[in-house]
Formats: sequence, C-alpha cells, structure tokens
Amino acid sequence: MKIYQKFIAKEYIKNFFLIFIALEFFFIGMDLLQNLKNISSSANLQILYSVNQLLYYINFTLPLSLVFAMLLTLFNILKSNELVSLYALGISKNEILKPIMIISGAITIFYIALNFTPFFVHSYEKAKNIKKYNVLNKSTSALFLKSNDTYVYIDELIPIEKRGENLKIFITKEHKLVEILEAKSATFQNNYWKLRDVTSIKIPHLNGDLRDKKLIFTKLQNKDILHGFKPKIIDTLFQRLSKLTIQDSFTAIKLLEKQNLNSEKIRSNLYTMLIFPLFAPIVIYGLFFPLPAQRRGANIALLSTLYIFSILSIWGVLFTLAKISGSGTISPEFGIIAPIVLLFFLSIFLSKKYQVKHI
Repeated sequence: MKIYQKFIAKEYIKNFFLIFIALEFFFIGMDLLQNLKNISSSANLQILYSVNQLLYYINFTLPLSLVFAMLLTLFNILKSNELVSLYALGISKNEILKPIMIISGAITIFYIALNFTPFFVHSYEKAKNIKKYNVLNKSTSALFLKSNDTYVYIDELIPIEKRGENLKIFITKEHKLVEILEAKSATFQNNYWKLRDVTSIKIPHLNGDLRDKKLIFTKLQNKDILHGFKPKIIDTLFQRLSKLTIQDSFTAIKLLEKQNLNSEKIRSNLYTMLIFPLFAPIVIYGLFFPLPAQRRGANIALLSTLYIFSILSIWGVLFTLAKISGSGTISPEFGIIAPIVLLFFLSIFLSKKYQVKHI
C-alpha cells in the first residue's frame, strides 16, 4: 500500500471507530433510559441486557458508521486541500478510494461472519427475555408441527438446552393414523430428536372383522424422529421475532420447502444477514465520485448536509423494505435483493459519470 493510501486508511479507521463507538453508546444510552425501569435490579441481568443490546445495535450502527467515516475522512482532506493535491499528482479517484473500499469491505465481511454465530444472532432475543421475563433464555410452550407424514406436539421446548418435554407424535400413512408415540422428554442429538421413555400405541386397521382389532401398547427405551429439525428452527417458526444463524436459515428453508410451506420469513432473515450489509460498501463507492476535487467554489456545509440526508434516506428506505419483507407483505427477493442490486447499478453509473479526473 502506498504512503497516501496508508494515510487515508489510518484516517478512515480512526473516524470509523469514533463514529461507531459514539453511535453504540448513544443507542444503548437511549435504550437504558427507556427500559431500565423494566429490568430486574439484579446487576448481572442489567449487564447482560446492556451487552446483548449493544450487540443487537451493531446491525444499525456498523453500516452507517462505515459510510459516515468515509464522508468525514474525505471532507477533512477536502477542506485541507489534500484531496486536490493528490489529484494534482496524477492519482486517480479509484486509487484514493481503494483503501476505504478494502477496509469497509473487510469489516462488512466480518459483520456477515458474525451472523454465523448464535451469540450474536440471538442477542436481541436474549435482551427481550431479560426485559420481559427477567430470564436470559425462555422456553416455548404448546408447539405443533408437521414433518412429512408425522405430526408432533411439544408441550414445552427449551431451545438453549436442545430439549423438549411431554411430546406426542402422530404417525400417519395414506392419511390414516397408524401409530401414536408418547414421550416425557426428548433431546436433539446427531441431527435427530431422541425420545426417552417412549410409549408406542399402534392403531389397527379397521377393515374387515373387528373382533380381533385392538390397540397395541409397547414400551420403548428411545426412538429417533424429526431429522434436521433443530430446536432453534422449531422455536423460530413459532416466534415472530426469533432469528436463525445463516447456516440454520439454509437448513430451515430446505425443511420448509420439503413440506411445501412458506419460507418467506426465513428467506427475509437470511437476505437481511447476507445481502443487506452490502449497503455500506456500495453507497461508499457511489457517493465518493461526485465529490468536488477542492473546497473552492463548493459549499462544504450544504454538501455534507445533503450527503448525510441522502445516506439516511437510502438506509431508511432499504431498512423499511426489509422490515416489510419480514412481515410477509412483499417477497424478500423484491424487498431486499432488488433494491440492493438497483443501488449497485446506480453506484456504477455515478462512478462512470464522474470518473474523469478534475482539479
């Protein structure tokens, strides 16, 4: 990396951390002012709530911090006439922007990688449980789901422990009930739910002579059912605000497609974690090129205001479309992927239009 690129990179990283930390503490401060009264007086719960909310707010503060740091860095070197000096030396806009794009791209990839970890993805859910129930992890009650020809009722699901209590499984064949399984508990192991202390009730065929037809009761030590239905996937299907990690989202989509069930909620969640973060590097690339080369003849205060307004407007529209997609009103492909792709082509257009070096 060349000397001027190292200088720009250093300024960009410094500005990014300043803005990121400021936004994080602003959001958590406002949140605590509103919700601290609803949280238990336990210091441990208050700390856990604050940490999980800090992690959750990264979803909002990190993309905006990346873009605002670019603006602050470039406006600083613009006001000091360093930008026009770089152009005067024959350095292209792409070379000046290169270190910012590399750093913002690397941070965006790191942020996407965080969405593979349950610790980060489930932070909002944990904070919500602390605020509402004064517990970090809450169980879910009375779940009913279908897997092929098997219907399962779970009286209580504890996702964090990968455990279910009081299960009833109804197995059908050609739309007829053939067997009922009852289990006091089950644990998720090796991609299967392992039932413990199982009572099997086989239903006889009721055709022909009914005199010898009777229910057959059998005691089983254990039995495997529901291949691939991870506890968190089951829990997410029944809770509107629950989220899955990226890898679990792919698994859930496959399972739902096999059952011919709607997967829009899961797809929206997945695109929000994979596609939506690209907002930052795309906007950085598009907004850099229209910047003037020197401060003379440019109203810096008005220009910075317009840029900030444009960034917040773009982010607000994309965020709103993502939320609408999550509710199922519009398809996630139209609400998340299409706007990001459109923004990408708009950035390419602006870069081509303002590519010519000018002093």
